[in-house]
Amino acid sequence: MIIDTHCHLTDEQYAGDAEQVISNAVEAGVGKMVMACCDNEEYPHIKALCDSHRGVLFPTIGIHPENMAPDIEAQLAEMEALLRGDHDRVIAVGEIGLDLYWDKTRLEEQKTVLKRQILLAMEYDLPVLLHIREAMTEFLDILRDINNRAGHSGKRVRGILHCYSGTIEQAEAAMEMGHFLLGIGGTVTYKKSDRISIVNHFGLEHIVLETDSPYLAPMPHRGKRNQPALTVCVAEYIATALGKEVDEVARVTTDNAEKLMNFHGV
Repeated sequence: MIIDTHCHLTDEQYAGDAEQVISNAVEAGVGKMVMACCDNEEYPHIKALCDSHRGVLFPTIGIHPENMAPDIEAQLAEMEALLRGDHDRVIAVGEIGLDLYWDKTRLEEQKTVLKRQILLAMEYDLPVLLHIREAMTEFLDILRDINNRAGHSGKRVRGILHCYSGTIEQAEAAMEMGHFLLGIGGTVTYKKSDRISIVNHFGLEHIVLETDSPYLAPMPHRGKRNQPALTVCVAEYIATALGKEVDEVARVTTDNAEKLMNFHGV
């Protein structure tokens, strides 16, 4: 079995055939899919779809940096209330993070929202799904601050650096301060991508597979709508590049995801 640790099946691109997309994934051997959430308005739709596919789809909740409301305090309060009510169902806090690619004007607010959500995840003993784009330096500063606050409590941030685009050194720095896995998806298959060097450096024990569906479809499907079934293409590419069997890539990455997230508890 393969796990897609990051997909967006409530996206409007699936409005007409979400059920078929889910069926395609299961048929292809993708037995579990983590539904990344970008804001409070999206969460009820994610929850409803997951409720109709228990054991296959798993909900998360979070506020994406591009989805911050004008009143971030009210938005965070609502998000916390939703998490409190469904803490026995939610499998992670995400998709949360920092994005300096599109907008640098609200950086301080992005930092506030990210830090608050990480601390909330730690309070509920949940991993985080992290969207960090052109902001690894700022993210590492936040991690240091959180670790300094935690002191000798022994608590560490854990989660997935989704669609990881940073350097080897930055990933190593994050792993020293928390338990992080690297989310590897379709971009690893792109001609000009250097992501396979990241996989080769860290090894299968430090990665999980993902699609970010409906975005970032792997080759030879690039430019088309992505879907969780294509996680298999990512696994096949990594297996070929590393000289391993696809079954080994599937087994190790699935084991990594299952150790990080409590799939059986929901």
